[in-house]
Amino acid sequence: MYINFSSLTEDKCPLLQFTVTENSSIYNQTVFAFCVVTAVLAPLTVAANAFILAAIWKNPSLKTPCHVLLAGLAVTDFCTGLITQPSYAVLRFAVITTGDGKKFCDAKLVADGFGYFFSSLTVLVMTLMAVERWLHMSRRSLLTVRRVVITFISFTGLLFLLEVAGSIFVTFYGHKASKVLLIFGCSMGAFCVLVTAFAYFKVFRIIRQHQIQVHAHGNTIEIRKYKKSIFTILYILAVFVIGYFPVFGLQLVLNALQYYKFSAFPIAADSCIVLIFFSSCVNPLLYYWRIKEIRDAVKSILRKLLCKQNVENSEQS
Repeated sequence: MYINFSSLTEDKCPLLQFTVTENSSIYNQTVFAFCVVTAVLAPLTVAANAFILAAIWKNPSLKTPCHVLLAGLAVTDFCTGLITQPSYAVLRFAVITTGDGKKFCDAKLVADGFGYFFSSLTVLVMTLMAVERWLHMSRRSLLTVRRVVITFISFTGLLFLLEVAGSIFVTFYGHKASKVLLIFGCSMGAFCVLVTAFAYFKVFRIIRQHQIQVHAHGNTIEIRKYKKSIFTILYILAVFVIGYFPVFGLQLVLNALQYYKFSAFPIAADSCIVLIFFSSCVNPLLYYWRIKEIRDAVKSILRKLLCKQNVENSEQS
């Protein structure tokens, strides 16, 4: 297979970082498998996160700063399944079915833009969750539901403006601008990682101190509750690391090597991206498994939907 990008220069499509010039059946099969997996994951991701959002919205007991941040994470995963995954599927399907460079570039611009936006928002929400748990455990939390919502909306708006500015910057200055933005993104990501690590370090120190204090009284119910909520967030963090770090590592390696055109790159990139898509689908399952209130709320919603469907079927018959 040969895709002709002679008419698609870097000035017109500066985000085009690799081309495919080999007729490789292994590559075609891999891309087709990627499209199939994405097509299956996208509706599952949307539906699962929609149930989580509905559960948090309808249950007053879940309207706490911690659960609102979980809802923010569910929003990013929902949008990933609704926008990013179909965009990437269209991109890869275009690779193996057409040599239309314009179609390829448009899909990549949309997929990259939304992909970077929702990935960055996910990192920020994970950092906010860590800081919120630290403040909550230290009894110094100034976060309320209203403040958390305002903070989430503010970060979303700021990231959107940065995304638009970055896209304009790259459009005018090409790959040199991309490298500058990559350095900036990695710096912000490293800062978020350090803040998250520091927050959890403080959280476990507080838990340890509380364990020592309550040991003499034999009352460990509150500590167990705190530890469960912390470990739930750590599970979510572990899924994030497994899903996102491979693609970040691949991007850093390739930028260091300054070489994108070896044949293994598209396959490696697709494999890493699939892990990100899996993480967006696994997160709501973690919420359902670890948080009883969410589990009960989702079951209630499902029962109501099934009852409504049964009533409609009865009326039709």
